[in-house]
Order: sequence, then C-alpha cells, then structure tokens
Amino acid sequence: MASITECDDWADDEFGAAAPGDARLTQRLTLLARQLSQAPHCSFPQALSGANLKSAYRFFDNPKVDVQGVLGGHIDQTLGRIRQLPLVLVPQDTSEFNLAHLPGTEGLGHGTGGNRHGFMIHSQLAVSPEGLPLGVLGMKTWTRPPEECGKKAKRRKLPIADKESVKWLEGHEQLVALKARCAHTRIVGMSDREGDIYDVFMADRPDGVDWLVRAAWNRRVEHD
Repeated sequence: MASITECDDWADDEFGAAAPGDARLTQRLTLLARQLSQAPHCSFPQALSGANLKSAYRFFDNPKVDVQGVLGGHIDQTLGRIRQLPLVLVPQDTSEFNLAHLPGTEGLGHGTGGNRHGFMIHSQLAVSPEGLPLGVLGMKTWTRPPEECGKKAKRRKLPIADKESVKWLEGHEQLVALKARCAHTRIVGMSDREGDIYDVFMADRPDGVDWLVRAAWNRRVEHD
C-alpha cells in the first residue's frame, strides 16, 4: 500500500503545475485532489468536511479558475505517459448532468427528455490499448438555452461551427495539436455514431493521428 507521502506526491505531480493565476489556488487544487481521491464515489458534501467543503465551493466559484487552468498540468503529465507508448486510444463522448434536484442553482439549461435544469460535458480520455487510463486530454462544458428547445430541425441547417456537433471537430483538432508533443506515438481518436460527421472526416489529419468511428450511415468507400 502506498504511503501518505507517496499519495501526496501524485497530486503535486498532476496539478502542481496548474495555472489558475494564483499560487494559493494551485495549493487548494492539489489539496482538493488528495481529499476527493479518498472518496471518488461520493458527492462533495459527503467527501469533504464543513470547512473544506466551503473552501471547495469558493475555489470553483473563483473567476480565475477555469477548465484549462485546472487541467493544464494534468494534461502535461498525461502527455508524458502517452509518449511512453507506441499507440494510444482517445475515446471522446458527451455526458449530461441533470440537476433538477437543485432548483436554486443558476446558469443551467435544458437537456434531453425531462431534464430542464442541467448542463453538458464533452471529454477526451487517453487509454492504453489494454484499457489502462492515462489521463484526460480535453473537456468542454456548455448549457442549452431554453429558447433553443424544440428547434432541432432548424439547427440542422446551421454550419457546424454553430452546432453542438462541433465538439467532435474540436476534439479531433485537439488531438492534432497534441500530436506535435507526442511525435513517436500513434493516436487514435474514437467516437460513437454521433461522431460520424463529414466535417471530421474532411479535417486535416497528419501522419500518426487516426479517427475510429462507429458508422451511423451507409457509405461507399473508394480505395486508391
């Protein structure tokens, strides 16, 4: 079993280089990582004591804290692990959070089905071919404005840059950008049927970056 010191070191390694713009915020982030790792299946109120819970809420409510700042150091560490392998898989997918039980929470939007109070998150996870998680490579969150509810047909006519489906193209572009830092590793982006989008297949893809998708449409494929 790892010692307390060894457990502390992993949090410093993963998040010590985070860039929220304040050394105290970085220290708070590493402390939160250690505390939450002890109870990953629990909610914040269950995993943290009263004082630590208030500190966590203040941390995430700080305007200096954003996704890139929190994940930046961790992504660097993940790339270090990727560089040790000849092949890495990067599945990406969207999850929906329904917070209807928290009616006082502001800044949320509509979801699917009866979800009237939630948000969406699209993430990329790097794993080895054997299924060993290596770390998160990207994450995007957004809400759906209530006024857009029921306008699916209208959204289909929009350019991809104005659709939620741009997340798949952005995910691919993220892998292309990270490939420059993992020159000797082949990266295979993966998606389900939702990612079967023409714009993604037409996007520039350098050597060493592939795209594996579960087809949603029947196609003819020409071979040179």
